[in-house]
Amino acid sequence: MPTSSPGRPRSAAAERAIVDAVLAELEAVGYQGLTIESVARRAGVGRPTVYRRWPDRDALVVGALTATVPPLTAPSTGDPVADLRALVTRFVDGIARSPAARTVLAVHAAGAHRPELRAALHEHYLAPRADALAETIERARGAGAIRAGVTEEQVRDLLIGPAVYRWLVVGEVPDPTELDGLLDLALTALS
Repeated sequence: MPTSSPGRPRSAAAERAIVDAVLAELEAVGYQGLTIESVARRAGVGRPTVYRRWPDRDALVVGALTATVPPLTAPSTGDPVADLRALVTRFVDGIARSPAARTVLAVHAAGAHRPELRAALHEHYLAPRADALAETIERARGAGAIRAGVTEEQVRDLLIGPAVYRWLVVGEVPDPTELDGLLDLALTALS
């Protein structure tokens, strides 16, 4: 009895070429200009090779982002507030240093006008990455650093929102001293 599925096996090299092509196309033409055909051409594969892995453009883009941006991991030093600070600092450092960060946020912006894309981003990209933050928030809440009644979303928005605002609107990522100041203010508001 055969243990493999019929057809040619998927090639890791083809998948990497497709992911790289998606990122290059997003950088060159944005989400609106990206097509399955342009990605296949840039990756040097046929359209069926792309469609075997991702059924549509939204799945392709979200799949490429998920494959490119590593998930956050929850630090566990024994000090929940320090862990929360470390997690936010890692996130902000990722924004500052990742070549894909601008692309990720551009795709999120495109999701504001495409409910299907927004739903796919939430399910496959954001939700899995939110686990580390949720775990760290709950440990900080258990240690009394976050008062009762403050939701996880409010904590996330207060801790990460200012850094994203600075990056998107002001055009600069807060340096470590500025980030510490923002975190001090947010943590004071949350306690």
